[in-house]
Amino acid sequence: MQDYTRAPLAPEQGSPAATPKVIEEFFRVLREFHTVTHLAGDAKTTVDILKGILSEAEPKSVVAAGLPTAAKMLVETALKGVKHSFVEDLKASEAVGVISKADVGVTWASYGAARQGCIIEVAYDDAIKLASSLPRVHVALLSSRDVLPELPLAVAKVAALLRDEGAKKPVISIISGPSKTADIEMRLVYGVHGPHALHVVVLDWL
Repeated sequence: MQDYTRAPLAPEQGSPAATPKVIEEFFRVLREFHTVTHLAGDAKTTVDILKGILSEAEPKSVVAAGLPTAAKMLVETALKGVKHSFVEDLKASEAVGVISKADVGVTWASYGAARQGCIIEVAYDDAIKLASSLPRVHVALLSSRDVLPELPLAVAKVAALLRDEGAKKPVISIISGPSKTADIEMRLVYGVHGPHALHVVVLDWL
């Protein structure tokens, strides 16, 4: 595992929020992929949404990883009374064990692509990636500034990021719904090799 101290990608300051039409299409396509969508217009609503997800999931433990400071503070508020860990606070030797036992993982998505109904995760550490792929419920937070109409636009931004990073290469994941496979009798089955549920929470205030 690499260094956990690297700062996560923050929303692109100065970028306009996605239009309601783009958000509507983003949510529509995500729902087609069995993703649960949420729109938070302010910090309080964000906390309420997170509490609602946790109430439904009834987790024994939660892990969170790769969150910008503002989002981390709200997640911490929502997690009061629930056993939880922030991956960045864990020792490398204990991270996998803690993450593998968590029922819910809360992470930050760098970009969203409306027409394709997917989120793009940029993880600079294996443990941060595991927080979105091992727990049975994955909650991805995303700024409305980073919801783009098309996947090629998001890929171009990631490509520019990679060019700027030099030797520090992150793991790039494109996520479109909970885990699924068609290997069993050629039938599409959800929730097999990874999260059984994916919640995408778009923050329209950050």
